[in-house]
Amino acid sequence: MFRDVYFPTQNYNRSKVEIFTHLVKVFGGGSRYLFRTSDPDGSRDYLAKIFAWYCALANRLNINLEDTLWQKYPGVCPRCMEHVCTCQRTPNDIDPQKLATLAASHLHQRPHSLRDWQAMFGNIYRGPSGAEAIAPSRDRLAMVFSRMAEELGEVAEAILLDEAIDHNVDIVVRNEMADLCAWIFALANNLQFVDPTATGVTLADVSWNLYGGKCHRCQKAPCICVRGSFGLELAQQGAMGPSHWDDRTGLANAEGMRVNVQAADDQFRKSPTNWSLIMFDLDDFGKVNKTHGNLAGDFVLKTAADRMRSVLNNKELAFRRGGEEFVILLEQDQRKALLLAEKIRRALASSPVTVQNAKGEFQVEVRASFGVASTFSDELPPSKLEEIADTRMREAKDAGKDRVHPPLSPELLDWLNSRSFI
Repeated sequence: MFRDVYFPTQNYNRSKVEIFTHLVKVFGGGSRYLFRTSDPDGSRDYLAKIFAWYCALANRLNINLEDTLWQKYPGVCPRCMEHVCTCQRTPNDIDPQKLATLAASHLHQRPHSLRDWQAMFGNIYRGPSGAEAIAPSRDRLAMVFSRMAEELGEVAEAILLDEAIDHNVDIVVRNEMADLCAWIFALANNLQFVDPTATGVTLADVSWNLYGGKCHRCQKAPCICVRGSFGLELAQQGAMGPSHWDDRTGLANAEGMRVNVQAADDQFRKSPTNWSLIMFDLDDFGKVNKTHGNLAGDFVLKTAADRMRSVLNNKELAFRRGGEEFVILLEQDQRKALLLAEKIRRALASSPVTVQNAKGEFQVEVRASFGVASTFSDELPPSKLEEIADTRMREAKDAGKDRVHPPLSPELLDWLNSRSFI
């Protein structure tokens, strides 16, 4: 469900580090519902969000959750190999070969639904583990929460391993992700201890209640939220719809850009602040389609969008204006907009894009020309910046391409170069 709702769009189309960081942020907020306010409803929503972001990370890591879980937990505790954990304070070491053999021979017993998985883990870890025989209570819930924090640390170490040094990275990552999922199920199996009046919690139910096959913010499937708090506010108000989305890049399109620019205009009239608009066009992009085909061109567009997103923060909104033209809208002055444009230019040109078609593999250099306009510098409202930025982008092309116009001052360039960005 979560992959269908979020993965093709910006919410989950982030790097593994970005998704993990958000998972940790969501996890940390859970103490409010679990312990400070003892809020059963908030705790159930919290559990659903934790699981959703966990699934997002698994998707980004290309992990098949069911296969990964069954390889580590084939109906038994992986340390004592018992259907009901009997581990002591110093548990046995894990024998991967025995686990693999058991997983293969008992494949027919593998759970088929979230409910079945939750029941399996509830049976294995009734205490919720042999080493921690804590009576049903908030103390047990606190132990589960602390172990989840520990497992998040293990996942962090795993996803940051260097594949060139450690050739078993994939195995380590899958192993730690399986352990984290086991503790998410433990949280679900012990969430009733948040409040004496609360009842048992089923992970499948709380996930469906919050998401219901659609984004809990914009209520669409797939999600059409624009990246950033400003865009999310627009989505909640119904301003952004499916017609505002660009399938090729995962960005909002020109119609979505108009909605956001108009909203910025309205905000500017009420309280004048600095808004900037960056426009850029991929240089010589027509040659890619002509030489290598439209599918290759689409891949280059998607890669360019991804590289641009890697530079942006949550408040900088990106759009595909049309063709090979992109726009970024941000509430910043021209100096910061010029710096951002230069960072994006360098990110795009950082390395060739490797593309494959029927003729074989080839590389495409990605270069772009940028135009920047700002409300205070150009003495115009946000809705009038597009024309100015467009003109400056053409001027950048006429001046030789692969550059930002207006050009950055030597002082700005020195500052940026001192930060060793790309």
